[in-house]
Amino acid sequence: MLVPIDPLSPLQQRLLRELDLCDLPALDTAPESYTARGLDTGEVRDVLPGLLWAGLVEKRNGSGGTLRLTPLGAAALRAEECDELTARLSAVVSFADTVSLGAAPRAAGYALARLAEGTWSLEEAQSYVRDGGAGSDRS
Repeated sequence: MLVPIDPLSPLQQRLLRELDLCDLPALDTAPESYTARGLDTGEVRDVLPGLLWAGLVEKRNGSGGTLRLTPLGAAALRAEECDELTARLSAVVSFADTVSLGAAPRAAGYALARLAEGTWSLEEAQSYVRDGGAGSDRS
């Protein structure tokens, strides 16, 4: 699949996810729509031209304009999500090697759950198991 720009930044991904849920009013007409979603309007203003230029987002006219995710934008978002899930699955598989070395089942299960949900990196999960589950206040 061709993706028209380099890997999306976390902010670009977040904005595309929001637009995947629903169209948003143009930033200049309703900045509160972005603020209510926890998006910094200044940062959105910086990344939006690139998303428009790449064809991932389109601005539709009428009543001040609306931003909408394009099919290409949806494809780019799905590609990023797929890459993230592939990396997470790879980490889970690598973690199996750590567990096979005789990790305590409870610590391994806890670390595996955090790794699979994306809360911890592979290194954090391995460290947790190596430490015998010490420091379980990580979250």
